[in-house]
Amino acid sequence: MKTRILQILGVAAIATIGMVSCDTDACKDVDCGANGTCLEGDCICDTGYEGTSCQTLVRAAYIGSYNVQETCSQSTDTYAVTVSAGSSDLAVTISNLYDAGLIVNGTVNADGGITIASQTFGTGTISGSVTKTGGVLTFNFTIAVSGQSDSCSAVSQ
Repeated sequence: MKTRILQILGVAAIATIGMVSCDTDACKDVDCGANGTCLEGDCICDTGYEGTSCQTLVRAAYIGSYNVQETCSQSTDTYAVTVSAGSSDLAVTISNLYDAGLIVNGTVNADGGITIASQTFGTGTISGSVTKTGGVLTFNFTIAVSGQSDSCSAVSQ
């Protein structure tokens, strides 16, 4: 009789372990909002969004006015740059880059930086990127006019 009770308890223990170890939906109580997808209990945010529920636009960290120290292959300069929201959630507008009154468009990319795709102004072109580390923005870009090019790095102060 004792052996029979131990057998029944053993079977019950195995069944209980089996039920406890069943997979549960790790995303059941996770809300990633309209800008993310839950994967194994974590939100994977769409490009351009961040935060625990993918509620924050990445570009928000870039928007503002900055005094920059620019070092180019042909010169150095100190001036103000303004980054403002563009026409979509991934877009920004950068004003006064190169201290020449240029207004260029940028797009938030998958790694959280900003890409300045090649664009024209007058007889020139400009392209580059913007990154943010801590509270410091770094604008790396190349500007070309009439066969002359200038590679620059402008760092916010």
